[in-house]
Amino acid sequence: MRASAIQRNDYAGFRTAVDLGENRLSVVPEMSRVHPVLNLRESNQDLRHLYGMFIQGGAQGISIAVEPEVYGGSWDMVSTISRISTVPVMARDVFIHPAMICQAIVSGADAVNLVAAALPEKDLEDLYRMASGLGLDVMMEVHTLNELETAMDLEAEFVCINNADPHTLQANPAVTEKLIEEIPASVTVLAAGGIRTVEDARRMLDAGANGVILQDELARMDIPQDFMEAILALRANDFSSCTIYNRQEQSVPAWRNAGLKPLPRFFQSWLSRNGKGPGIVSLSVWI
Repeated sequence: MRASAIQRNDYAGFRTAVDLGENRLSVVPEMSRVHPVLNLRESNQDLRHLYGMFIQGGAQGISIAVEPEVYGGSWDMVSTISRISTVPVMARDVFIHPAMICQAIVSGADAVNLVAAALPEKDLEDLYRMASGLGLDVMMEVHTLNELETAMDLEAEFVCINNADPHTLQANPAVTEKLIEEIPASVTVLAAGGIRTVEDARRMLDAGANGVILQDELARMDIPQDFMEAILALRANDFSSCTIYNRQEQSVPAWRNAGLKPLPRFFQSWLSRNGKGPGIVSLSVWI
């Protein structure tokens, strides 16, 4: 299987596809036959029909829950969708062994997630380097600040902040709002879990997320396209009228040593676009 994985060279760029810029969110719906939070099982789900609705709704990528016991997933689901998909496909599971990465590749996935808490740091790094070295986009999935620090130590460029408590599965969008402050603007960030309304999605956009993964949120919707389109229509606040004072040159680590917070991600993006450096320590904003 590893030989087949090495030979593959037709990856679609998942990370690139879900980064629409700093002023809007991408939408990544997830396919799952079982939704444990909702106690909902859809064993006879028509994957092609569901895929068609997601594409009609404007999906930038498709996530597929592969884990069989909890989510009713399978590698056949990945193969079926990857053969027909016009957008990149992510295989989402708890990957703990190189053989699972190879299986994702030969099944047609363009990206995988790695759960930061699933492995010791050395094993996680080895799996991360292997997957990215074979051509996959690797999304580091985190729930806590410690897990995020592990992902940043790997110099991850693609992160998912999972708002759901891994033990209770209860989700709180405030998790993204807290953790994202520690992530550089250059990193592509998706938020997952608890995004039940357009206002929840607005919170993720205002926090600085690049996109959202929609899971159980779509399961009971007859027309999920409407919800997806409403999220895609959101736009971030325009900070073009900011007055910026650059008092001194300091690196971000120096700010942290001084007990100061780094700029929010949306300001980092604005400053980068307008040629300003990390020495900005004061902002005046008129809205």
